[in-house]
Formats: sequence, C-alpha cells, structure tokens
Amino acid sequence: MISSLKRNSRLVFAVAVFIIVYTCICVASYSFVDLGGVAIADLRSNSGYLTVSLTISVALFGYVQLFWLKPKWPAKFSLVALVPCGLFILAFIQTYRGGSWFKSYGDHGALSTAINESKPYARWLLGTSAMIDVFGLVNHFLLTILSQQFVPIASAACMCMSTVLLTRHIGAKASVILPCTTPIWIAFSLGYDEYYPFIAGIFLLLALWVCSECDFRVSNTLYVVAGVLPALYVGFVPLTFFVLAKLFNKTKSVKTWLSGVAISSLAYLVAIEFAWPAGHSNYLAVLSDNMNLGDTRNIHNYQGTAMSAKLPFYSFQTAFSPFHLSDLLFVGFFAGGIATIAIVFFVGNGMQLGVFKDENKIAYLKHLVSLPMVFITWNLLYLWFMIPKLGPVADIDLFFASNLTIAIWAGIVLERIFEFRKSKIRERANVLGAIVSLNGPIVAALVIYGIKR
Repeated sequence: MISSLKRNSRLVFAVAVFIIVYTCICVASYSFVDLGGVAIADLRSNSGYLTVSLTISVALFGYVQLFWLKPKWPAKFSLVALVPCGLFILAFIQTYRGGSWFKSYGDHGALSTAINESKPYARWLLGTSAMIDVFGLVNHFLLTILSQQFVPIASAACMCMSTVLLTRHIGAKASVILPCTTPIWIAFSLGYDEYYPFIAGIFLLLALWVCSECDFRVSNTLYVVAGVLPALYVGFVPLTFFVLAKLFNKTKSVKTWLSGVAISSLAYLVAIEFAWPAGHSNYLAVLSDNMNLGDTRNIHNYQGTAMSAKLPFYSFQTAFSPFHLSDLLFVGFFAGGIATIAIVFFVGNGMQLGVFKDENKIAYLKHLVSLPMVFITWNLLYLWFMIPKLGPVADIDLFFASNLTIAIWAGIVLERIFEFRKSKIRERANVLGAIVSLNGPIVAALVIYGIKR
C-alpha cells in the first residue's frame, strides 16, 4: 500500500513537472514564432499554434514508443520506418502541389541554381557534382522535373533513408533517438531546400561511430571515406581528422596509419579532379571565395567581429559579448531543441547519482581527454565561434553538426543513467518519449510557422 502511494505521488510530481516545463517551452517558442507564416490560414492564431504543438508532441511521443514495439508479421518490417516515410510523403506532396507548408532557411535556392547551371559549388563540391549528374539522368531518361522540385524531393528522400538506416541499425538507443528528433533534423526531413540534408545522415553516422566504443576492423575503405569528406563538404575537414584519429587508435603501427593517411589524401585529390575539371589551383581559389572568410558581409552588425581576415570565426571579445550569447541560446533552442536544454540536467543528475564516478583517477582523466570528449568539445567551440553570416535565423542550419553532437552527448548520458538505475524497458520508453515530446512547440515554430527575431 505504501509503495503504491509512493509510486502514485512520484507519477503526479513527474506529470506536474512535465506540464510546467512544456508550458515554459511553449511561452519561449511563442516569443519568436511568426503566426502569420503558417500556410493554413485557420492556424494563424494562438490556439492554432497550441494545437499544432500538441499534435506534434503526441506524434513524437508515439514515434519513440515504436522503437520498442516488435510486430509479429512481417518479421523484417520496422514500425519505426513509418514516421520518416510519412515525412517524405508529406514533403513529396508539398513539392508536387507547389505548396510552402514547411520552412527552409540558409542558402535556399542556391543548390537548385548550381544544378540548373551545371556548375558545382566549391564548398559542396562532390555532392553538387553528383546531384547535377543525377538530375540530368532523371530528366533525360525518366521524367521532366525542375531543379526547384528535384532538390526538396531528393533531400527528403536522403533524410528518410538516413533515418531508417540509422534507427534500424542502432535500435532503441537515446543516442540516436534524440538526434533524430531534434527540430533541425525534422526540418531537414520535410523537403528542406538546402545541401545539409544530403550530408546530415553521413555526419550523424560518423559522429555516433567516433563517440562509440564498439569494436571495428580497420580497412582502406574507411581511409577513403575520411579522404572524400572534405570534398563532400568543406566543413567536414575536422571530421576527417577525428575519423583518422579513431583509425589511429585501432591501427597496430604508425607506418600502417601513415599509409592510410596517404590513401585518404589521394582519395581527396581524386575527388577534386573528378568533380572540378578546372584543376586544384582554380578550385582552391574559388573555395576561399565561397567560404566567406573574415568580415565579408555587413549583415547583423557582424562587420569587424571576425578573429582575422582569413578565418570564419568570431574574435574572443565578440564570442563572449551579450548579443552573441543571446544568438547561441536562440540557435541551441530552436535547432537543437530539448536535447540542448536537457544535457545540463542529465549531466547534473548523473553526477548526483554517481554515474560518472571512477575510483581509478587516471582512468577518469583519460576519459576526460578521450576522442569522444575532444570531438564534443570541438563541436561546442564551432557552435560558439562560427559566424552565421546570414544571421542566427537564416543561418540556423549552419550549426546542424553541433546540435546533433549535443543530442548524441545527451543520449549517451541518459543511457548511462538508465543503466545505473537499472530502468525497465517501459520506463525508458516513457521517459524518453516524454523528453522528446517537449520538442513539439519548438518544431511547430521552426518548421510550420517560421521564427523571427
């Protein structure tokens, strides 16, 4: 009787805390939402925004529950695939009907322009070259389609495949569920008119691999992958170094690793030669211009804030200024969602429970400077110092890698708490579902209505 009363009181307390937190998130999101930006006129009201938020929250909670459901028939079917496939269908219908139901930010239109002109974009070299070829193949042999239609449909298809493959391969882990339910990941999945949806899945896969302790076999294929990453997206240069560092930890000799690095370098040069016929020198010249280094744009008072004329990062003085700190909170909240907020509470709760305690202090220090921690630190520094040249709203997708990394980190910590508490499957599903459902108001603002500052 007493134990039953304790359980009920804990449940009531948890529900009360959830309602309070959900209300706070609704209020915070509402402060920046553009009620007039939603495509359906009947939803341009406070009640409409709340209805959309609650609907998305329920859908997110249900999505998490699907990870623990095992259908008896057919054996190979995964219920988890229903949601990403449903998002792809919505994106396809939107594009087919010429609607604007879901918002895109960043350089929307730049990718379709590059495809129309058959001119690869240096910063996204390998990906744009591949899309130009695929677009030509589709138009010549399958059907006639505009580049403005091709990009959102192809980006939604890539996100759908990435989500299905990652969730099926890794399964019901918080470290994959939290990134795949961030507002920016959901935005990418709904026909996002930008390049990032084509590479987000690759980043998430490699980030999970870098942060994991799973065993693997070193192969030349991994070195080739490391080499082509900068050609795929120049912002993946640091990711290449982390992949090579991961391979170094597993390689038996330095000589073997240096041979692998040579393979990576050769793969990068071949990729440039293949995708940029004008040659390496011309590519580097165009690339430096495409990267908008230094104080290249007088937008949002960013002129004079760069660390140097050749770096895309804030100076230390600007990085800790009040206006930039508010931008950080804005981007972390609307792109990363609840994972950005929850990581502080997860780490604090883990420390209180003693989850991170290690009697061996040397082992504990090694953990603090381990490759995953260095990787997480780098992505936090990128989020902190990178200049969003289009402003924190238009360039909110620029920080997708950092937001996904924070979500992975939050998932890893939450998994350790679950294991420490010996949580049952139903408890894990409900707790994780409740956490993810808090993204509802944020997703509604970012994806359905649009945000403004």
